[in-house]
Amino acid sequence: MREHTPKDVTVMLTGGHVTPAIATIEEIQSRYPSWRLVFVGRKHAFEGVSVVSEEYTLITSMGIRFLPIIAGRLKREGGIGQMFALFKTPIGYIQAFFYMIRERPSVVVSFGGYVGLPVSLVAWAFGIPVVIHEQTTRPGVANRMIARIAKEICVSFPDTSLYFRSSRIHVTGLPIRRGILKFPQKSPIQLPKDDRPILLIVGGSTGSVSINSIVYKALPKLLRRFIVIHQVGRISETRAHEVARSLPPDVRRFYIPEAYIAGDFYSWAIHNAKIVICRSGANTVMELGVAASVALCVPLPWSANQEQYHNAKYLEQGGGVVLPQHEATAGKLLELVQTMMATWDERKAKAQTLAARIPKDGARRFVDVIGQVVAMKSSRV
Repeated sequence: MREHTPKDVTVMLTGGHVTPAIATIEEIQSRYPSWRLVFVGRKHAFEGVSVVSEEYTLITSMGIRFLPIIAGRLKREGGIGQMFALFKTPIGYIQAFFYMIRERPSVVVSFGGYVGLPVSLVAWAFGIPVVIHEQTTRPGVANRMIARIAKEICVSFPDTSLYFRSSRIHVTGLPIRRGILKFPQKSPIQLPKDDRPILLIVGGSTGSVSINSIVYKALPKLLRRFIVIHQVGRISETRAHEVARSLPPDVRRFYIPEAYIAGDFYSWAIHNAKIVICRSGANTVMELGVAASVALCVPLPWSANQEQYHNAKYLEQGGGVVLPQHEATAGKLLELVQTMMATWDERKAKAQTLAARIPKDGARRFVDVIGQVVAMKSSRV
């Protein structure tokens, strides 16, 4: 049967997880080039900070119109910060209301997080179908709320279905960026001419100040053995370059701090790093899994439902190691890296076995669901 593909379609994407959104955008642009795409998200990386978010940079670089929104975030620490966040909540709903009127989306696609909540609920009030994707093994508060009004619910893992009381669930797998599946054979940037292995350190899209501080202490010893590529986050960029200048001259050139690593460089790096030190958000974990990376995960300790810990345990099946943050010191980091290098061949074999089991067509299957919702709505008009 030939797929029905309506032409006059606007897809509004939103949510706090940008990497599966990018994979979804790539698939939509390939299959439905006439569809108009807009993205609603946070323009700045942190509240009260003028640093532009990576999602804004990445989405606009793809030629997608970015609509900024101010949304109140539930703060686990409570206090005055929570009070200010609650004051922001109505602003997000008002912005979402005007975006719905102006853009008239055919469907809203949400990737979870507090940003997606007002957009999804206002869309539902307008009678616009909402499709959500839950990347993690245990859904967060926002997606559990949105799921109650969503037209379709898509998940990465079969067990995640147990957290949703719905019959409209599709196990699509995680939408994975094409650059991760087909990576460049040569480094997009010039690296020091040396045969030492690469150690890649990434702390999520905004970097990790706590991981950075541990790494800085361990750097002099790490650089005796590795070329270290370190994604520090934009707010830590100045500090990283100060640390680089203070390093012994004979190893300084082997330290490559970057505010953010994206595109071909990121893809090449995760495929070519001997070891990756990282947080364990769902998208990071799945992309490292697909790349058969040997990973040392330091889960974010205050992630919802211990989500990052459970994600890290998934990578343990692929030869990875989990280091709880309360145990993370420079000495412990160096010890584990040494152990992992001593058993690297065995760990790499496990990582390759895990990679073979991970579905690579999550973006295609997710866009199938979006296409079905669009076609169904079009047939009713």
